[in-house]
Amino acid sequence: MKLLSWIILPLIPFVSASVSTIYWPVSSPSPSNPWVLGEKNLLAWTTGSGTGVQSFDIQLHNANRSVMVGFLPIALRVPMERLPTGYKNYGGELEIDLGSEVPTGDGFYLLFMNTYHGEVYAKSKKFSIYSSTPSNYTSADLPTATITATLLGAPNPTQQWAITLNGINQDATATATSTST
Repeated sequence: MKLLSWIILPLIPFVSASVSTIYWPVSSPSPSNPWVLGEKNLLAWTTGSGTGVQSFDIQLHNANRSVMVGFLPIALRVPMERLPTGYKNYGGELEIDLGSEVPTGDGFYLLFMNTYHGEVYAKSKKFSIYSSTPSNYTSADLPTATITATLLGAPNPTQQWAITLNGINQDATATATSTST
């Protein structure tokens, strides 16, 4: 029995790590699909089914403090929705409009997370935000019904979310009940 515990115990961290991994690629933005101030910028992602995540929040970050200190809150309570492909894929897209005061530069990334608990589900690849359109830039072709989030300036401590969607409220700890008198 002691021999069995010596074999099984070292494997436990690998078993738990494999269960918590979520397939969540962010297709745009990316190193080859930057964002540009004043343009329609695409934010698109997909996930596999069975993540256990019902809604999530999206934040814009940059680790270089000379570019941006803090983060920009983009979307709160984004619902996990099934894609119309017929497969067990979930995902979505948002249009991100950037005001002239949004920081520009390299090394930006997005976090898909539960802000209340601090749990990060996915991180995008690093991408750039440009102040003007590069010569090789192709503007995103977004449908007119795409939900738009507008970021106006640099991060500040009292900044509100650019958009709040209809996903479940992760912050709720109790449900309200009605009483009759």
